[in-house]
Amino acid sequence: MNTQDVYVVVNASPWNYLVPLYIFFKGLSVGALCISALYTVFQSERFKSLAFPAALTSLLAFIPVPILLLADLHQPLRFWHLLVNFNPTSVISWGTWLIILYPLCLLWYIARLGLSQGISIPILKGVQESASTSQSSSGLGLRGLSILTLSLALLADLYTAFLLGVVKGKVLWNSALLPGYFLTSAIVTGAALVLIVYLNKKPEEKTVRTLVRIIQGALALEIFFAISQWITLGATSLQGQKALELLWKDPMYLIGDIFLGILVPLVLLNKPSLNKKPVLMISALLVILGGLLLRFSIVGVGIQAAALWN
Repeated sequence: MNTQDVYVVVNASPWNYLVPLYIFFKGLSVGALCISALYTVFQSERFKSLAFPAALTSLLAFIPVPILLLADLHQPLRFWHLLVNFNPTSVISWGTWLIILYPLCLLWYIARLGLSQGISIPILKGVQESASTSQSSSGLGLRGLSILTLSLALLADLYTAFLLGVVKGKVLWNSALLPGYFLTSAIVTGAALVLIVYLNKKPEEKTVRTLVRIIQGALALEIFFAISQWITLGATSLQGQKALELLWKDPMYLIGDIFLGILVPLVLLNKPSLNKKPVLMISALLVILGGLLLRFSIVGVGIQAAALWN
């Protein structure tokens, strides 16, 4: 006997603009931290001058995340229920704790990194004093703390893609490519934000060139994920083909993300140089804009495509 899964999809979705904004800012934070980790985890001396500003940028980018998340909840005062009623089989339960643990660990990481580079942070004075006291007694050094913080950051970013992936009846989200797609976009937008911050300090030519190469590589990987998504959607089912059609018709995706956010920056960043600082700044801004529009497109088109079959 043949069986067929039938999903009931409601047209009126509770998801609004706050969701893609939340995903975007979380990705910015994670991407910026990845740049900082190139020094603290992978010991690349070229990124030593970038490590602290990138970590601080990561923290500042994360600030809107809990605000957007609570604003999107219909009953934000009941948020604590997610903490005390932990369900190990629930993606939301794991995500809730990751969203809490990641920024706490990030604060501790910034305090320890600042101490190691002789940087005092007035607003984090208490945290730095605690970090200084525990540095000798704790067996967890800066590199170990960096690995822990980076792991929490990557899981916090991937969690959103997993959450979208388990929503039944939304073919655009039910893809194994989505975690890699989102993580790559997070890294490239975070790196672009760090580039903007670094260009307003005293940038070194070699560091800028290396950072630009990272952005170029991540943009190329984004193209790979985009094309792979097109192929899988077009070859799977009629629902997938309709979702692909909606995606291509969405100006935020095709013009905003693919053209302005990927292709144009790749051309502009072809020969990076400090003599072309305005070009670098514009390219970085376009990359960030493309990442933002990608989130809006994936969330919005995913809901529109599912509504066609209701």
